[in-house]
Amino acid sequence: MRLAAVVLALALAACGQAPNAGGESQSADATSAAAPAGPNKLIGPQGAGGVTTALPMDIAAIRAAAQHFVVAEVADQVEGDPFTAITLSAGNEEVFRISPTADRTKVHSIVTRSSQARGPAGEVIGQARFATAPVDQVAFCLTEYDEGAPGFACSTAQDGQFWRVYRLPEGAAAAASFEQIEPDLLHDALLVEMRWIAPRA
Repeated sequence: MRLAAVVLALALAACGQAPNAGGESQSADATSAAAPAGPNKLIGPQGAGGVTTALPMDIAAIRAAAQHFVVAEVADQVEGDPFTAITLSAGNEEVFRISPTADRTKVHSIVTRSSQARGPAGEVIGQARFATAPVDQVAFCLTEYDEGAPGFACSTAQDGQFWRVYRLPEGAAAAASFEQIEPDLLHDALLVEMRWIAPRA
């Protein structure tokens, strides 16, 4: 009990308040508990930004799951096929972009290229290298281009729900397959994107 009282007193002192018999410490605790949490900037096999299922592609549904983000619709396209995406932003920067299923009704994938996001191993876009990726999470890889530059994407399996996308070092030539990429190039490949694929209903 004495230790708990000391911890409480220190916590209240840090807030600029001292405990008293009038019950003000309860008010301080309530204020602390009511303080708004920041947006969930994690992405991994279980979801991204607080979205964990194939939600309806609807601003209200996304906002309810991805709390504390600025949620907005934006025009997007894939290979000339236009669609409406939903963005999750924080601090005036887009953190996640949500794309719909082919019928435009549900969430298909969530992608991030923001340094604000964090991967399941604490990875940061533009900083993490393939050499530091958890081996079991990059067991399946395919070559892929990133904004015209050669690279590759990796997951746990072909139907994996979470993918890391890497760009090969500048000047590297494209390889016909992942297996043909030189080990030194793999080692230094830079993380440029993380994507989560929503589970199919």
